[in-house]
Amino acid sequence: MLLYPRLLANSWDEVAEPIRRMHGAPSGVHARGCFRVVHGRHPLARVLARLWRLPVPGDAAPVQLVVTAEPAGECWRRTVNGRRFETRQYAAAHSLLGEQFGALEFRFQLVPVDGSLVYVQREAAVVLGPVRVAIPASWAPRVLAREDPAGLLGIKVEVRILLPGIGALISYEGLVHIEETAP
Repeated sequence: MLLYPRLLANSWDEVAEPIRRMHGAPSGVHARGCFRVVHGRHPLARVLARLWRLPVPGDAAPVQLVVTAEPAGECWRRTVNGRRFETRQYAAAHSLLGEQFGALEFRFQLVPVDGSLVYVQREAAVVLGPVRVAIPASWAPRVLAREDPAGLLGIKVEVRILLPGIGALISYEGLVHIEETAP
């Protein structure tokens, strides 16, 4: 069974059609859009954003998204304002969505709210090979994310990443439109 329908189980039908289309394509999806990207104001946030090669700021940053189904989950390749970054998503313990970016892993509970999909962060960890070390909540980066339907094939995306003691690292929001499901 596909990743998101499996994790949402009986709640899958509560998610609006464009979001189900994004997360329910058997072999993946291609989408394009435009985001507003903002880096945090703290000098360390700006340094970390550059070091981690996060998308550069812009009011109308072009976005390409390719989601590919894999045996263990999904690969998400995003190109935002010319900068590519990739994450892996998979089913984690307790029906949580795991997402790994480099050595950082986040685990989310997927919550449908009025047709939208809200990602409620439950855990963060550092993962090095088979070793996973949980980060205490007070020290962990915090990801706030949601997807809202926007027309028949559109999804409004909002993501904010906050760092303890620093504040905002990056935020991005905007629309993506599903172009096709991957072959």
